[in-house]
Amino acid sequence: MAFHIDTDDLIYAGQIGIDSGQAMIGDPCYLDEWDTNKNEEWNIEGKVGKYSYHGASATTIAKNYGELGHANSVVFSTGYGDGVYPVYVYLNDEKRVSAVIIDFLGEIMDEPLQLVSVEDEEQ
Repeated sequence: MAFHIDTDDLIYAGQIGIDSGQAMIGDPCYLDEWDTNKNEEWNIEGKVGKYSYHGASATTIAKNYGELGHANSVVFSTGYGDGVYPVYVYLNDEKRVSAVIIDFLGEIMDEPLQLVSVEDEEQ
């Protein structure tokens, strides 16, 4: 079964600011396990897949994307570096988020859509 999303069905959710050329998706409940590597010397050797800033950097440098920790998050290169990128969601028939799209190229929409809450959509 192919999954196709028409851009007319996307809802602008907001923006994500990127300052390290990489982004990450994960459950916020695991953030207390995140190692910021603050006050540590820069060292990414052997850190691919580690749930840390050095691990995220090592993973995106080595493979452009990958899993961190034991399914704590997924990290990926932003493709074209730092910036502020629009984020869109797709809601299924039950009004549940079933896809998230970060537009690193700015090619999904000519102009970002207005931020619309689910409550606004139901009215």
